Amino acid sequence: MRLRLSALVLLAGGTITSPTLAQGPVLSPAARAAAERIAAPQLAWDVAQLASDDLKGRNTPSPGFDAAADYLIARLQRAGLAPAGDRGGFRQYYDLDDTRLEASRASLTIGTRRFAVGKDIAMRTLGVPRSGTVPVVYVGHGWTVPDRGIDAFAGVDVKGALVVAHGPRVMPAGVSISQVGRVTVGARTVMDEAARRGAVGVLFITQASELLRWDDLRSAGQVRREMVPNVPSAYATPDIPSLLLSPDTTRALLEGEALDGAAALQLPEGGPYPASFRLAKTVTLDLPVAQATRLRPYNVVARLEGTDPALRAEVVTVAAHLDGAVGTRDLAGDAIYNAADDNASGSAGLLALAEQMATARPKRSVLFVWDSGEEQGLWGIRWFVHAPPVPRSAIVAHVNVDMIGSSRTESAAAAADGVKGVTRRGEVYMLGPTVLSRQADALITRVNAEYQGLQINRAFDRTDSEFFYPRTDAGPFLERGILTIGFNTGTHERYHLPTDEARFLDPVQMQQVARLLFSVVWAVADAPQRISIDQPMPASVPRHP
Repeated sequence: MRLRLSALVLLAGGTITSPTLAQGPVLSPAARAAAERIAAPQLAWDVAQLASDDLKGRNTPSPGFDAAADYLIARLQRAGLAPAGDRGGFRQYYDLDDTRLEASRASLTIGTRRFAVGKDIAMRTLGVPRSGTVPVVYVGHGWTVPDRGIDAFAGVDVKGALVVAHGPRVMPAGVSISQVGRVTVGARTVMDEAARRGAVGVLFITQASELLRWDDLRSAGQVRREMVPNVPSAYATPDIPSLLLSPDTTRALLEGEALDGAAALQLPEGGPYPASFRLAKTVTLDLPVAQATRLRPYNVVARLEGTDPALRAEVVTVAAHLDGAVGTRDLAGDAIYNAADDNASGSAGLLALAEQMATARPKRSVLFVWDSGEEQGLWGIRWFVHAPPVPRSAIVAHVNVDMIGSSRTESAAAAADGVKGVTRRGEVYMLGPTVLSRQADALITRVNAEYQGLQINRAFDRTDSEFFYPRTDAGPFLERGILTIGFNTGTHERYHLPTDEARFLDPVQMQQVARLLFSVVWAVADAPQRISIDQPMPASVPRHP
């Protein structure tokens, strides 16, 4: 009731003046009838199929993912949706390189001493493997903060060199850097700046806190899986390698240099550090490849043609990642990561939208995307924005559907079941419109008040929330200036564990959220005028081409 009243007050206040939001029902009778056909039993069935043990979590790539894609495509064909993938099919492919380090031969040679990866050195990120004799440049904490006049790289040329810095989590003393997920606002990390200036890699003088877990780190970072080309995004894997040095390796590297190795190891985190300098010595880095495999994962993409000859060239995209986070942890004898809520629930909801919207088409066209590799680096959705099947300028808005299957009650049993971060039945988190577009926010508020009347929770729809950005599947769209709208019902203790199974989900919650999603997508696609970003883009969001 509060939402309905607030929507009426908003309208009465005269703040909505755009023809996009002209008075009268937002949903046509046909659209409303189509939304009503989204039903809990079918959603529950689809989630059970997509999250079955046989599909083993739908990893990217895997036979389980292929089976899930086949399931979707058969239904899309039956509903009359047009394929929008490659070569007239529903699959949109991209190249993925799986590169594995030959750790037994990987090393850093300093003078006559060879320091082995896995013993004296730990790989932090493999990057694109490199080998050769190169100079080394010391850059202290390694940060650049332009507004504060901080530039650890000032006065030194690092092109073609290895950069050595304290880290990997050292910050400049007395400087507050806002960090939202993987994004540092108004500042660049040593990895970002080294890559930008043409360095071939980063060596870290390892912090004491990292040395405490050295045994766990020694075998890490020896596999790299990344798209080709590496489409820029907050979740893209760095192209340059980074390595953690043991104390003995640090002492050998800095022996006889302007900063002695023993002194470097004693410097407090944050400094002050000596001025940056080029070492007198060169080193030989050898990171040979044991195996390099080219893989061909894909997204599933379908198109619904709009009804308006003048507007059908414009497109609303709607996506749910089809893959799951497949781990290795065994819980009580269960080693299958079914990934039911994350994200068979969103995938099933998106399928329901596609099937029912085919019976009540809006004016603009809609692209339905089930992307892959989300859990490993947003591979599929990054590729989609890099090579969309329509001009990127034609995309009006992107709607993201991720985890819509859980609900919370007030019972002690539910609290014990670990659903504290989950919304109540009839409540959903929304991400994007509050920050980006008053126009979109007003349209969503109105269509929700007119039809579903769900409680829309805007707790994470803030510029300082990593759930707004970058911890969102929609991030690659936002990085390219496209309006994003996201919905989910929150995270729980089953998240990314074998216990994320269909039996724990709430089909009624899925039905309510999916119907809201239908009404929002339909309203955005059917609006007389194109909605847009009408607020300043937050500083936390970098722009990529």
